[in-house]
Amino acid sequence: FFDHAMELLNRLLAEAEEEYITRNLYGGGDFHDGDHDDWLPDDDDDIDPYDFDDEDLADLEDLRVIYGERKLVRKIKWQHERVDWNYHREMLCYTGQFENRFRMKEHHFDALLDELRDSLTVSIKHSMSSTAGNDPICPEVILACGLRFLGLGENPPGLADMYGMSVTSVKRVVKMFLNAIDYNDTCPDLQLVLPNPTNEGEIAALAEEWRIASTSFGLLNGFLGPIDGWLPRTECPKNVDNQAAYFSGHYQCYGLNCQALCDPDLLFMYFCVAAPGKTNDVRAADRCLSLKDWLAKLPEGYFIGGDNAYTLTNKLATPYTKAEIGSDEHKRTYNYFFSQLRIRIEMAFGLLTTKWRRLRSTLNFANETNSQIIRVCTKLHNYCIRMSLKDGTYVRPVVSGDAGELSPIDFGVESFNGGGNRRSKWGYLETYPEDEPACYSTLVPPDGSRRERILAEIYSRNTVRPQHNRYRNDNHDADDDEEDG
Repeated sequence: FFDHAMELLNRLLAEAEEEYITRNLYGGGDFHDGDHDDWLPDDDDDIDPYDFDDEDLADLEDLRVIYGERKLVRKIKWQHERVDWNYHREMLCYTGQFENRFRMKEHHFDALLDELRDSLTVSIKHSMSSTAGNDPICPEVILACGLRFLGLGENPPGLADMYGMSVTSVKRVVKMFLNAIDYNDTCPDLQLVLPNPTNEGEIAALAEEWRIASTSFGLLNGFLGPIDGWLPRTECPKNVDNQAAYFSGHYQCYGLNCQALCDPDLLFMYFCVAAPGKTNDVRAADRCLSLKDWLAKLPEGYFIGGDNAYTLTNKLATPYTKAEIGSDEHKRTYNYFFSQLRIRIEMAFGLLTTKWRRLRSTLNFANETNSQIIRVCTKLHNYCIRMSLKDGTYVRPVVSGDAGELSPIDFGVESFNGGGNRRSKWGYLETYPEDEPACYSTLVPPDGSRRERILAEIYSRNTVRPQHNRYRNDNHDADDDEEDG
């Protein structure tokens, strides 16, 4: 636009100056006494659009100066010096920092790179043209940037300085990395997979793994996994109809409601960014259509477990509340063994946020990007565990007590302290039922028949929880009674 404007102005000025000189040569000025009438146009004469005087010339000259000052001069692009990846890697390996920086072992990094190389390869032609001849960013560096972005919570300016590229390029390659993981469906180690509900062999095998992980003497046979909600924090979302729906009154922050189901090895079998952060777990789970369909197709005798934020049904067991227990020791026994299984979803969330530190910060992107970041972290969580299982270096967590007796650090989970109510022993903010009314019996009709059958079996066997747990809980209840008094 500026080039065109300057060309037009220069042409007008040239024509005006020529006209001005001609008139002064032959007329001696703007008007001369003898031929004054000759300079007045007749009614039939066309008025010359280039009939300029001194003031017009001055105005045009001013415009030319103004446009000349405003004309943008494109700066020559800075030639960023790309990091020497081989040297960078060798240095991290020699100092023993590779796994700390990229949240996985070297050969796991290489295996993931092989799976994603095509998706992380930059067009050489495009790179050379857009960077004025600089080398393209190699897939190794793109993967490194993505892993550090999620694992260490590093931001684009720092990554740009470290790996020798512009901040814009970092943002672009991080998005390439997120898309490569999020849309990948060919690498089995990255996937979240529920067992086929119509294949009883798969379902029975999963139930057997849970039986082995439990110390309940077969009382909870048929259990397939714990479900729970998690609130990752976000900034106040833009371009949504109801911002208040994302605000947790308990935690005093914005967030999202995520629903997940895990196996005994803390692998996520199902994960969904289901709803705004204020949403109750029952309503959020009701939006998980594929999970609802999976539950509906389960054979009789199989079920999952959740906390009291969920509605008790034949396919979803919950613990007894304190009011329901009263002085019934057998109901306490049920809760003890049930807690041993359900605690694993809390461990899974805790491991997820301990390794992928971006999830412990306030996610400050659009809702779509925040959701993608969360999904990608869960797939990387599964990848790391599966690769360790292949190596024979992963040990399934052994839970010998209930949730109150366990120390998270023994399971590799760091506690989280976000200030105020935003503190968590297990490293994540559990969705809080008081943010919304918890009664949704019309949405999910309650059904306690399965839980009652398990309790009847406990009665018939006269099974009781371990002595150490009874001693601990009795003292804890006595302290509560003193506080109430």
